[in-house]
Amino acid sequence: MQFISAQCPHCGKELQLPDDAQQVVCMYCAKPIDVQEVLHAQGDTDSYRALLHTAKELMKDDVVAYKANIQAVNNHGYPEAFQAYVEKLAPALRAFCVAAEASTAQRAAEEYSLFLMERFLELFQKLQVKENDTTFFDYRYTVVAFLIPAILEQGHAATEALADQFLEKWNKQYPKKPLGKARYDEIRHGFRQRLCFITTAVCEFQGKADDCYELTTFRKFRDDWLAKAPGGERKIQEYYLYAPMLVQKIDRRADRGAVYQRIWQEYLQSCLKDLEAGKPEACARTYEEMVLRLEQEFLPA
Repeated sequence: MQFISAQCPHCGKELQLPDDAQQVVCMYCAKPIDVQEVLHAQGDTDSYRALLHTAKELMKDDVVAYKANIQAVNNHGYPEAFQAYVEKLAPALRAFCVAAEASTAQRAAEEYSLFLMERFLELFQKLQVKENDTTFFDYRYTVVAFLIPAILEQGHAATEALADQFLEKWNKQYPKKPLGKARYDEIRHGFRQRLCFITTAVCEFQGKADDCYELTTFRKFRDDWLAKAPGGERKIQEYYLYAPMLVQKIDRRADRGAVYQRIWQEYLQSCLKDLEAGKPEACARTYEEMVLRLEQEFLPA
């Protein structure tokens, strides 16, 4: 048995791996390591490093710093804006895929997602962006509506892993402001349909029709009051982006019925009562709290 120096594919720390072992656990991050896979990739390390360096160099500052004009992100403006963003990001992602093919998708995704997360943290520090700032909201929105679906558009196993690894790191860094994973077509569908996704899902579970009193009341609140309130359109845009992801996550659960019933009892029922009492501000506060709590509970899952 001989020990060979190699990097952990998860955390990048230097390790001494026994060449006759099949699997070990990293002493730094405690994640399992396929020793033979790592040692096989080790022979291509120099090539991989050079290729990954190229991918990092191609991730230009203006791509990382891109902040979507949320008011223009809708069914009509989103496709053109997204395509322009994809074209800017494509050289870096193509180089990343080439680097991944010189090693493993998981290893490349781990390292590049860490690099990408560090770039965002550096940007936020430079701009003095705080979690509750409007600017942070805009960047969070941009990552979900542009960066993640643009990564997934490449259709490569390594970019799929990259999206997952980046989201894991973001959600660990910002547990109160988590992100979800969605593809371009899914997001565009949400803008095109302009549905009350969560309220619709809850009412459907209760056996109510699409034109029921509850949904009609909530839609009227959205169109006649929230859309005209300061910051209202921004909140509506956030809702259209994240709500389909939330419903999708809830629908995969065995206890989806209990979840929808809880949403009704804890949030929507009181929202409806506030609207009936002529208190749209109170309804807006409750609805905003609902979306935030559901994002924290279901997006990282």
